[in-house]
Amino acid sequence: MTLPPLLKLSSEAAYREHFRKHYLTGTPLVTFDGIRIRFFAHNFDHAFFTESVRGSGMKDRFDRSRAERMDWIGAVLCSSAVELYRRVMPKGSVRRISLVPVERYAAVIAVEKKLRSANFVTAYVVNSNSTLKKMRSNPKWCK
Repeated sequence: MTLPPLLKLSSEAAYREHFRKHYLTGTPLVTFDGIRIRFFAHNFDHAFFTESVRGSGMKDRFDRSRAERMDWIGAVLCSSAVELYRRVMPKGSVRRISLVPVERYAAVIAVEKKLRSANFVTAYVVNSNSTLKKMRSNPKWCK
């Protein structure tokens, strides 16, 4: 799968505006198999910030390397050429993980029960082999 080039913008504010324009107010994103994905303003802070103190639970540092891959989110979520996994969360909600193995990049959506719509959760480069293995231990996605 060919991914868009990295997004090189001047500031956090510029990335935030790009996110707003392309994901919050742009044309709705629909996966190749018909799931409509909703994005919310708070997704920016979750997807493009990291913890300055690992394990603190406080995402307080803007992560430019994550933000540079912002345009990958739409490409990955809409592609049929990615690995798809189904993860059932502890309270029974279902997440779909879209993984680009070569880039080790994952985009995650929380899918509603009728499989017609979903909410964007996060996207990131999978840096850990154990995380990649855990991700791939989930069942393959079947709609």
